[in-house]
Amino acid sequence: MYRRISVHLDHGFDCTRRTALALSLAKRHKAELVGIYASAAPPQYYYGESVLMSRTLSVMKEIQAQNRGAVQNAFLEAAAAADVPAVVRAGEASPSASVALYARASDLVIVSQFNPDDVEAAHETEFVEQMLLTAGRPVLVLPSSGNFSAVGERVLVCWDGSREAARALADAAPALRLASRLVVLTMDEGGASSKGEAVPFEDLATYCVAQGMPAPDHVRRDIKGVGVGSTILNAAADHSADLIVMGAYGHSKFREWAMGGATASILKSMTVPIMFSH
Repeated sequence: MYRRISVHLDHGFDCTRRTALALSLAKRHKAELVGIYASAAPPQYYYGESVLMSRTLSVMKEIQAQNRGAVQNAFLEAAAAADVPAVVRAGEASPSASVALYARASDLVIVSQFNPDDVEAAHETEFVEQMLLTAGRPVLVLPSSGNFSAVGERVLVCWDGSREAARALADAAPALRLASRLVVLTMDEGGASSKGEAVPFEDLATYCVAQGMPAPDHVRRDIKGVGVGSTILNAAADHSADLIVMGAYGHSKFREWAMGGATASILKSMTVPIMFSH
């Protein structure tokens, strides 16, 4: 069971959907819910060579504080109505840094897929990608469209025998123990699963059952001409999965983020919630 779940709060219209999903998961896991408010900083307007008058900036900050209070109060009221214990936190750094910081004291953090139409959201360059690489916790990403008030009944786990896949499976264990069906997807992509020795599926199935998860079904797919991201999403649709579990592949260098091809692809075209681990 997850005992503490975090959710990103901002002014975007997707915040309500994230909160609904977070409340549903918190009730299912009997967890405390942490709402982390992190929005974009007020813009710095320049006039000639000077910054906008300090009085105007003070007014902008006051308005932002009022808006933050409205978001946090709405979150706490929704939690109280659902009988879910909840607290709020607010960060002063960038949205991704703030959410990642406070999420490290949780078991799971919920964010949304980037949506260019959600103009009031806490837009930041590669917000989700930075969360995946810096939070140190599994990150549940909610697609920008669709109704997902409850997830985790039918789960698709992506497995290639890699460190990231093993980490993702372990991080998702509390959710997988509550699932009614578990499907393990392996792909012929010339990746970790096809280099050298591979873990027998029987061993993986034994691990899942020993951890209290459903006995998994095994599905193999050839990605030739389809691609990894499309193969994963197609398999999720074929098996009516309401949650995908997968490792996030990527690295950081001088604050420039580069995600693996499969991760970047699926973040752009995801159709169901995905729990990533890195």
